[in-house]
Amino acid sequence: PKPPPPPRRSPWPSDPAALVMERATPKHWKACFFSALLIGSVRSAVVGCPCGLSKWLSYISVDCESRRARWVSVGIVACFYVLECGRSSTLRYVRDVRAAEAVDGFLKNALDAPPVITWAASSYHYERSRRTTDASSRRVVTSVNRDAWSFGAWRDASGGLDALASRWRDACFTGRAARPSLVKIRLRKALVFDDRATERDYHGQLAAFARAHRHRDVHLSVEQSYRLKDWDLDERMLGVRRPLGAPGALWTPGGFWLFAGLGLTVPYRALLERRCAVATLEVVKRVRSRRPEAPAGSD
Repeated sequence: PKPPPPPRRSPWPSDPAALVMERATPKHWKACFFSALLIGSVRSAVVGCPCGLSKWLSYISVDCESRRARWVSVGIVACFYVLECGRSSTLRYVRDVRAAEAVDGFLKNALDAPPVITWAASSYHYERSRRTTDASSRRVVTSVNRDAWSFGAWRDASGGLDALASRWRDACFTGRAARPSLVKIRLRKALVFDDRATERDYHGQLAAFARAHRHRDVHLSVEQSYRLKDWDLDERMLGVRRPLGAPGALWTPGGFWLFAGLGLTVPYRALLERRCAVATLEVVKRVRSRRPEAPAGSD
């Protein structure tokens, strides 16, 4: 007889190895690079600038193109600097600062929220377009169909609110010293099949959904989505323990951009790292295709 096929895990498996509690460590080499590049380009552009109006007018009239090129390079570097700051994880954290009660309230809602698993089938083809001598093709989507997986029952398997709440609070006391601090909270959500029958049911319904739409056009792509109601899409927040109090105006987007505008984004991030711990919290849902049967004799 043929051996049974290997089990197929959920597309969103639980990963205990990803759950960490540690002191934050600075890893801002990109910020260091662009900060140094910006400071160097500004210094190169302004070096030798004379004082006095007459000397300044004489200065800008000589070799104007060379100096203009220097300032253009400053503008280009500044754009990359601002782009790096806007995409930094530090800004994402200070955008969402929450007190301990707010963090626990979010976790409670996440534990109580039912899982929602949806599929999206996109039917498409490619059309060639000729412009002068260049030939290219573009993707044309003709239809998008969606459906949801109808499972029987679910339960939360995250360990309870007390376990998650104590986990991010206890992260403050890891490392060299036990002192209150801010906590960078990273969020993960996972889905676990309760048994093999549920696993087969999920992949069977997904395959049937794909077959129902595969002939609508030349190509078909199917995307799987798993969400929880009111889930933080950024999956990052900055938690404030009660002994620390409010983080103040420094740990806000305004404070971040003030330091960035002064060219001090690296010291700002290093200062935040010194006051932060890191905790990863995982919300796990277990689902099964059929509802558990009631014991015999029960009403």
